[in-house]
Amino acid sequence: MKRYINIALIIGVLLFIYSFVNFSLNQLWDWVSTVSLILGIMISGIALYYRFQMRQKALNIRFVKYGANTLLSALIVLGILVLIAFITNRHNARADLTAQGLYSLAEQTKSVLNDLDKDVQIYAFYKKSDEVMAKDQLEEYAYRSKFVKYEFVDPNEQPQLARRYNVNQYNTVIVESGIKREMLTDFNESNLTNAIIKVTRELDKVVYFTSGHGERNIEGEGAGDFKNAVEGIKSENYMVKEINLAEERKIPEDCSVLISASPKVDFFPFELDSIKKYIEEGGKYLALLDPRSNMNLLDFLGKYKFQFQDNLVVDASGVGQLFGMGPEIPLVSNYEDHEIFKDFSVMTFYPQARSVEESTEGEDGFTTQVLFRSTPSSWGEVDYMNRQVGFDANRDLKGPVPLAVVSTKTLSGNKKAQILVIGDSDFAANGYIKNSGNYDLFLNIINWLAEEEDMITIRPKEFDDRRVNLTQKDSKIILYVSVIALPLLVVIGGVFVYFRRR
Repeated sequence: MKRYINIALIIGVLLFIYSFVNFSLNQLWDWVSTVSLILGIMISGIALYYRFQMRQKALNIRFVKYGANTLLSALIVLGILVLIAFITNRHNARADLTAQGLYSLAEQTKSVLNDLDKDVQIYAFYKKSDEVMAKDQLEEYAYRSKFVKYEFVDPNEQPQLARRYNVNQYNTVIVESGIKREMLTDFNESNLTNAIIKVTRELDKVVYFTSGHGERNIEGEGAGDFKNAVEGIKSENYMVKEINLAEERKIPEDCSVLISASPKVDFFPFELDSIKKYIEEGGKYLALLDPRSNMNLLDFLGKYKFQFQDNLVVDASGVGQLFGMGPEIPLVSNYEDHEIFKDFSVMTFYPQARSVEESTEGEDGFTTQVLFRSTPSSWGEVDYMNRQVGFDANRDLKGPVPLAVVSTKTLSGNKKAQILVIGDSDFAANGYIKNSGNYDLFLNIINWLAEEEDMITIRPKEFDDRRVNLTQKDSKIILYVSVIALPLLVVIGGVFVYFRRR
């Protein structure tokens, strides 16, 4: 009998140990682990009970009783710990207690991960010593979505995998989903989120720039060209193409956003008809118009409740001098409540801009909204060709001057026709786009028009400088209080209590 009891005890202990080994190997507490744990505890308990019964005559009854109570208490505590481990493995929570949310993902990233329905595999090619910061962020992505998996790879230990993905430097991240793949050499939240969007997107979106009317050169490297803006659009995972409406006669179906960047001459009537048809079918049109551009496109846009004056916005506040600019470059620091400016509070400026106003006349169904204005110290100068300018209340437009207006019409099926007009194109040119917030604003506008709000630029979080600057006097006060006064008070208190008790 004793032999069988010992065998049962061994089996019970082995089942108990196996449940945790199975969990450790699979990283999942499944029904096998649960059943083996319960059987292990039951068999071990029964074996121990009969073993104590057999030794009852040789042991003190009180010892057996207390021993049984101790064993029962230990089993209860163990069961509680197992239950807690099981619950925390299935349900866990995180909290970022930093004031700036330094270790939290942006709302745009959370939205992308919540909508994710495809498996995304991330390979991070890092040295062991460099994994810490990247691992914290990748862990957040995996925590937010069950579809995201990541793995750190040391190229020295797995050179075949590095060759497979054509990785030739450390700190490179590969994002892969199906047959699509993206490589990141500059690892940050914005780039990683946009890479996930690109590899999981069904179709590539295309941004078209009109040509043939003196528009900005999208491939040029001059200060007035748009190469940097185009590269920014491409970095947001769009394709960029030029279109000559006089030759094409229609706008392609894959056009996500149509842009006219500072046209100088009139459009042909059939070109405007193509743009009109595109808008009426739910298209997105961005027009960047400069002063002295009084072509028939202005009359065309007037049908969609826009109003224009041939003026130059002058900013007399003097704020522009802080950036080495003159009064002909108005700055904008306040923006209207709109999705484009979500979490956006950086100043932008618009060299040689014209006013863009709302109009009550135009096609039915379109509603307009001013997006931003110049400062109250500015005005729209009509006689801007003279060397000396000054505000004329009878002719000039009093500030704040509206610089950007959007016109929207909701169509069937929740589709929206949207036209956004900005009275300046220089802000997105090579010479100015990388200054202040111009770059982020331009890309935010493109993403909003393309209905890719999730890809709005995510600005890096900044650490607060919370250092305390102490004078020499402050340092001495802290020294005397902490090193001398507090210990002395403790000694005095101890002496006082000692004599009082005596």
